[in-house]
Amino acid sequence: MADPLAFVPDVPSVDAAKAKELIGDKKFALLDVRTVEEYEKGHVAGSINVPYLFFKENGVKELNPEFLEKATAALPDPEAEIVVTCQMGKRGALATKALQDAKYTNVVNLDNGLSTWTSPLEK
Repeated sequence: MADPLAFVPDVPSVDAAKAKELIGDKKFALLDVRTVEEYEKGHVAGSINVPYLFFKENGVKELNPEFLEKATAALPDPEAEIVVTCQMGKRGALATKALQDAKYTNVVNLDNGLSTWTSPLEK
């Protein structure tokens, strides 16, 4: 089975400072595409969690077959302004591309994910 993180698309990205500004002004929603377990260990207040993939016990990464359905249900407006984040940036880039392919027009990825986030996270 191919690694779903092997190819990371080139998508619009912002750094953590810009992401904080965008979501702080309530202009952009923050879509956290990490697993539920990762999200529960710490997340940005007000973020929406829709996992892009799952980690199986044997180390295999599996795409969430319901990602687009759940993400578009949570953020139904294709013109919604969205910052996508994960832990390191790869899943976020893939999720950003998936949303762009679904005709979402104002989606950016948090470059290097929450690994660059300096503000406290909620649990």
